[in-house]
Amino acid sequence: MPPTALAPDAHEAGLFAACPRGLEAALAAELTGMGARDCRAVAGGVLFGGDREVAYRANLWSRLASRVLRQVAQRRYRDDDDLYRLALGVEWERYFDAAHGLRVDLSAVRSPLRSLNYATLRVKDGIVDRLRERTGARPSIDTRSPDARVFAYLEDRQATLYLDLSGEPLFKRGWRSGPNAKGEAPLKENLAAGLLALSGWTPAMPLYDPFCGSGAIVIEAAQIALDIAPGLSRTFGLEKLRDHDPKLWVSLRADAIRRVQAARHRDRPTTSLAASDIDPRAIEQTRRNLERAGLPMQAIETRVADAVKAR
Repeated sequence: MPPTALAPDAHEAGLFAACPRGLEAALAAELTGMGARDCRAVAGGVLFGGDREVAYRANLWSRLASRVLRQVAQRRYRDDDDLYRLALGVEWERYFDAAHGLRVDLSAVRSPLRSLNYATLRVKDGIVDRLRERTGARPSIDTRSPDARVFAYLEDRQATLYLDLSGEPLFKRGWRSGPNAKGEAPLKENLAAGLLALSGWTPAMPLYDPFCGSGAIVIEAAQIALDIAPGLSRTFGLEKLRDHDPKLWVSLRADAIRRVQAARHRDRPTTSLAASDIDPRAIEQTRRNLERAGLPMQAIETRVADAVKAR
């Protein structure tokens, strides 16, 4: 979770994109390329400013982020009742109502509060009481598949509330949801993309993964080469929120689809990608995942091979 977020101006929101440790600088560069303002890498993510389009693009296009959050409130606090009042003062009815299943998560660094579980409960109480006062009904709590998710982050004297825009973590691209889609120790997709980013690999370079497992690294590479948005085959939490802009979202998705079509028809050298594994089951998983990811089978050369003997 983030430290103190950027203060948004009248047209922009304070946003935070979480990522695996070590990828913060790469994520900041990625977000800057999407139009994000004032990107600041911190431990575990990037604080940045941006309008709704930037927030939507970050969800649809970020290969490195795990989740994108929007700041909705921030104030100094001394006790649990201050957290309740902070949550009570947010216009939650703008974002969700009693029909939405709600989940509240809380994390803290140097917080003086004795019980974070109780602090979480007070934030939840503030949200529920606000909606009951304004709409006449309270949302149900759904910790497994919530429609709306709120994150609270406590520092020693300051509390910040965030609204989740992503839903499922962004490393869940949508192509590993079927049975037998994962290996025994699957590499998360955003970490695979991070390894590619840190290595300096570009689609102009050949790539060979001799321990491919279920194919995360080479599939990420193929999608980069074909300009496929990592979030094109999944849904997002932002789509369930009351202030969602479907016209903007449809436009951004349509643009992403056009980019895929343009990349496939572009006259350029084919990226050379290859993957092998000593386990035949891993190669079969990789081939199935290629199909689930919408990639042509010829995009990646796959074979069973011992890495020691592979050439």
